[in-house]
Amino acid sequence: MLRAFAYSSFAAPGLFDEKLRSIVSQSAAFNRIAGVTGAMLVDGTRIFQYIEGPSDGLEAVVRRIEQSRSHTLMRPLLDAPTAQRAVPYWAMTRLDTGQTVVSGLINAGWDEFGQRPVAHSPGMELLSSVLRPHFPVANASD
Repeated sequence: MLRAFAYSSFAAPGLFDEKLRSIVSQSAAFNRIAGVTGAMLVDGTRIFQYIEGPSDGLEAVVRRIEQSRSHTLMRPLLDAPTAQRAVPYWAMTRLDTGQTVVSGLINAGWDEFGQRPVAHSPGMELLSSVLRPHFPVANASD
């Protein structure tokens, strides 16, 4: 069974683009080994991250996130089983978005995951609509 985890936090002072690129690259390498996929959305101040994978791999990734000094005031928004991956394409990717997108994701009703499948929660529907345009396009000749 797969698990999904999402959180919000604030970027630590001095977390500039170059450092953030390095974090995403290192995270992608670790996540590949752990079998975890995900996306990080950043508005310059706040971070929203969604990750998914097998429970043991996800736990290892969450521990790394909790120990990171690159962000503060981490607030879990979602921690639930999920039937399938919503973000199968990236071990980790970063999207720079505006404050409206990150605020919307943070406040999108993730607490409803216990009442309906994760894939149909308001938070997941919003996240999917933001990420879908960035998904790889299948080659028409395939």
